[in-house]
Amino acid sequence: MPKKLQAGDQIPRFTYDSPYQPQLPFYDLLDADTPLFVVFMRNFGHPITRHYVMEYIQDKDKLTSARLACVVRTDPHVIAGAIPEEQMPFSLICDAEGVLYEHFCVPSTTSWFRSHSLTALRILKEARKMGYKAVEGETYQLPLTLLIGRDGTVLMAHYGQSLTDLPENCAALEKVAKAVLDARRREMEKQNKRAARQEEAETDEPEAEKWTPEEDAPETAVLPKEQPAPAEETPIVPEASEEEPAPESDRHKELSQAAALLFGDGKDE
Repeated sequence: MPKKLQAGDQIPRFTYDSPYQPQLPFYDLLDADTPLFVVFMRNFGHPITRHYVMEYIQDKDKLTSARLACVVRTDPHVIAGAIPEEQMPFSLICDAEGVLYEHFCVPSTTSWFRSHSLTALRILKEARKMGYKAVEGETYQLPLTLLIGRDGTVLMAHYGQSLTDLPENCAALEKVAKAVLDARRREMEKQNKRAARQEEAETDEPEAEKWTPEEDAPETAVLPKEQPAPAEETPIVPEASEEEPAPESDRHKELSQAAALLFGDGKDE
């Protein structure tokens, strides 16, 4: 479906006619290390289109961060007869029927005041000196400037508000390319840092302990093993000797009796 392009959109695959070859795959233009500017202009014979094409050719070496292709609403045979292929340093896409213009909603207007700028008036004034005559009641095709990445992603889209609302030369294109690419690089660095912090945070978190069925079982008190009751101690009684010595008083009596038998009771002494 036709719609205005914006950053992040994907360019569909299509073929185009150049002034020198028909039916070329557009994605072949994208297959390079640098992105591609695609600038939509009016027909190739218009003074404003010729002015910008000449400006791009003259300082082509100043565009190093990107490459360039211009789209014009002109039959390819008209350009092929006017400009040799070796003199065209960038790609030309011929869309005489305006299929791409319509698909990408490149605007046009019939308002002279809306479409013309001071730069446009200056260019047209110089062209009239050389015999150019404007067509009354014509529709003014406004420009579109795209910067497209290798994978077909739109990095930048600028729909012009006037006939000259587009980069004025390759030096201006280079500034635009650097600004867009630097902004994308910073955004990628931010995303990488956020991803690194997220990964670090996930690494620092302790791993969840593995669940075992015993963890959900109710706790049971573990009682100490019952120890056997100690046996009652029996008082140790020393064994009596076979002949216990008699008490001291009894022994004294025995000795006295024995002495009396031998010596008498002592009354006769």
